[in-house]
This record gives sequence, C-alpha cells and structure tokens, in this order.
Amino acid sequence: MITIFGKIAKMERDVKSYLYHVQRSALIYEEAIQEYLNDDMARFDIRLDEIGKTETEAIRLRRKIRDKLYQHMLIPEVRGDVWELLESLAKLIDVTKKSLENYSFEKPVIPEFIKPDFMNMSEYITKTVDELVNAVSAYFTNITVVTDYSNKVLFYEHEVDKVEDTIKKVVFSTDKIETLAERIQLRYFAEKMALISDVAESVCEKLSVFVIRREL
Repeated sequence: MITIFGKIAKMERDVKSYLYHVQRSALIYEEAIQEYLNDDMARFDIRLDEIGKTETEAIRLRRKIRDKLYQHMLIPEVRGDVWELLESLAKLIDVTKKSLENYSFEKPVIPEFIKPDFMNMSEYITKTVDELVNAVSAYFTNITVVTDYSNKVLFYEHEVDKVEDTIKKVVFSTDKIETLAERIQLRYFAEKMALISDVAESVCEKLSVFVIRREL
C-alpha cells in the first residue's frame, strides 16, 4: 500500500484489517446460511452474533482510518476516494448482517427441493465479496490488476442473479408450495440475499472510477 499511504504504516495495517472484516462477514454469512438450511439454529445464532461483532469492529477501524486519512494523507482527491470506498464497503457488511437478521426474525421455511439453490447463492455471494476485496486491495498495492478482479466480481454477481431468477421461477411455478404468502416470502429472501452481491457490484463500479482518476 506504499503507493497511496507512503510510510503511514499504521494506516496500512488498519486498512488491511478492515478488508479482512469485510471478507469475514461474507464467510460468516455462507456458514450461517448452510446452518440455517440444515436446521442448526444454535450454530446459526452463533454466526449472527459473530457477524454483529465483525460489523462493530469494522466500524471502529473505519473511524481510526478516517482520522488518519485527514491528519496525514497529502492528496485530497485520493483521500476522498479512499474514504468513500471504505464507507461503501461498510454498507456491504450491513446488508449482509441484515439478511441474516431477517432469517432470524421471520424463520422462513425453505423447501428441500430449493435448498441447494439457496446454498449455491450464498457460495456465489462469498466469491463475489472475495474478489471485491481482492480488487480493493489491488487498488492500494497494484492498480494494474484491479480490472482483472473487478471482472470476476461482475461474473459472480451475474451467477447470483441467475440463481435468484431460478428460485423465483421455481417458487411461482411449482405445486409443492401451497400458499401465495409462502411464495412471496421465498422470493423476498432470495432478493435480499442477491442484494449483497448487488452492493458489491456497486462498490466495484465506484472502484473503477477511482482507478481512472488515479491514472489521469
């Protein structure tokens, strides 16, 4: 991260730690969804607590980074881009946590025949976030490979969308789901899961703009 942060080693460490928490939130999410689908609510509740603590620590780190950015960073334009990027990543953690909270509050019944689709979606979400973290890290360390990672973000986000569409088509066409309310609820949860990758895509688009600014 020397290219942006110079010799501000503490800021570099804090940013790395912040990105780790973004990535961890997605890993926790995938595990939580798997445990929910396996009816292991005790483990699911542990994951929900973990993602809350992850968000809290990310907030603390973001505030530390903000203070260092405005105290030490000499390039105002880059400083603003870095801060906007970190705030966008905060939204990613937030929508991930809220998706799990919705599972906890409503406890939707996921039919066995579409559980694999929900699991596949959570796996693609994790891959989307992983590649986004790689892209953001590259923005600080090796800007020439940001596009490579960004393309992977877009690929996995599209895979999430495809699974989301499959779930919607199935729940509104099958006769195995009895009520309209159940169909609507399953569609809602698929949409809220897909929102995580949508936010990741949005962050990736911002990142592309920031890369162009640095290259000018």
